[in-house]
Amino acid sequence: LTCENSTKEHVVGRRFVPKGKLNNNWNLILNACQPCNNRKADLEDDISAITLQAEHGEPHPDYDETARAEGQRKAENAISRRTKKPVKDSQEQMKLGVPLGANAMFNFDFTSPPQIDAERAFELARLQLAGFFHWITNQQHEKRGYWWTGGYHPLIMVRRADFGNSVIVDFAEAVLDWEPRVLGHTAEGFYSVCIRRHPDKECWSWAMQWNGSTRLVGFLGDRDVAKAVVGTLRPLQMHQQDLGNGDFVRFRTEVPLKPEDDMLFGSAH
Repeated sequence: LTCENSTKEHVVGRRFVPKGKLNNNWNLILNACQPCNNRKADLEDDISAITLQAEHGEPHPDYDETARAEGQRKAENAISRRTKKPVKDSQEQMKLGVPLGANAMFNFDFTSPPQIDAERAFELARLQLAGFFHWITNQQHEKRGYWWTGGYHPLIMVRRADFGNSVIVDFAEAVLDWEPRVLGHTAEGFYSVCIRRHPDKECWSWAMQWNGSTRLVGFLGDRDVAKAVVGTLRPLQMHQQDLGNGDFVRFRTEVPLKPEDDMLFGSAH
């Protein structure tokens, strides 16, 4: 990073959340190189638009008119990197045929809302985490912050309708007693972040919630510690439908989460 390519970076992008939601709310602003800043802005573009869309035709209950209008505007203007179409036209469809006896077929048509490319989502989360980690490790006398030791280990990304699945719920419980390093909510609740440190290992858990609709969780640091925690989580419960001729489809029912059962961004202390 040099003076020539240094820019001011808002870790929570001002255009990532609905317009105006960061006014009079906290944000973390750091110096970043221009290429990284541009990369982050590109990731934020369609991810913001998709996370602001209604699920199953219904928006997050806390969305106000500003958020709804912003979601509609972005859906028309942002291009999904997954479908190469405007977000508003990026619903994904799947057809499924189940045989009924020897000469009959029962057909299903499924339509999903626009989907985020998981690789892009976890890369954006990594860039945001780098900013927060720089902040919590900042040494004033050195005028610098640090990167986590070890690796970056994303675990799962889920939409609001599935916030109660076993992996997310068990993850929240497993790391609740780890030392909180960042517990943050900003942009009127449209952005949340949590970083916790293992009691005696070089491992951190992390969680984010974007625009009320999407959660991502994972680990930083010691992979063996992360693997040990993941090994305690209940697997997602899958169902299998045989289609005949050896074909089958596996699926899972989404599990909602009651607010009173939500521990992901809570504190045990």
